[in-house]
Amino acid sequence: MYLPHKQSDTITDCAAQLDEAGAELMASLSPCGAPVNHNTNHDLLAESDNQTVWLITDGEAYYRVGGKQVVRLSAGDLIGLPTLDCEQGVYGTTGPLTMEPYRLVDITGRHPTRFIRYLICANAFHRAALAQEIRAEFQPSAGFMHFHAGETIIQQGAEADRVYTLLEGEAHALRDGVKVGEIQADEIFGALAVFTRQKRMASVVAVSDCTVLAVRKEEFADLVELQPQICLGLVEELAAKINQLNGQLLASQAKG
Repeated sequence: MYLPHKQSDTITDCAAQLDEAGAELMASLSPCGAPVNHNTNHDLLAESDNQTVWLITDGEAYYRVGGKQVVRLSAGDLIGLPTLDCEQGVYGTTGPLTMEPYRLVDITGRHPTRFIRYLICANAFHRAALAQEIRAEFQPSAGFMHFHAGETIIQQGAEADRVYTLLEGEAHALRDGVKVGEIQADEIFGALAVFTRQKRMASVVAVSDCTVLAVRKEEFADLVELQPQICLGLVEELAAKINQLNGQLLASQAKG
């Protein structure tokens, strides 16, 4: 079993364990009928009863929900296990496929511990696949921007519509032409105005050639909700900047 698109190493590991559990489960069981061959069939279970489970022995099949292909199956995978009484997808194939029928009672009752292990592995696979799907859904449509030394990245007084991450280079924050902070590589900046819904309180100017990652404010809010650890990083950076400003203020007062 595998995803129809690129999958993470975690999903690949779960799929390998599921294959192993399935092979162990079916090792001592015998088919209850002759193999069935399909060429193109968009509903493999249309004529099957709910007491029969099918084992793919050759070829590939797919599982489609709401018109979207969500998983692909190959030799060793099972089709037709019981499901909850809710909207279900359909199994199909677009190429040669061979399946063998087995009695559901044999699969679930002959070796209960093996069946439980199979279900645990299947659950792990689908949970990992769901996690990947959620991350992909909330992946921001970020854009890379390049600035030469002296160019303005953020203009004071402008609307705050993006949050930035400095990937390469160095930049300074300027308020009314006065330097109020330094921005180093891997720092997030421009988030405060997004959270407070205010206009930019300072300009950010590239000191050296810079590469910046820009994320729209709406997507950044979704990203923070999905990955709260981003907030911790922002708090740490804000605390560092406050300490930096306090140091500058004390130095200014000492000179005065």
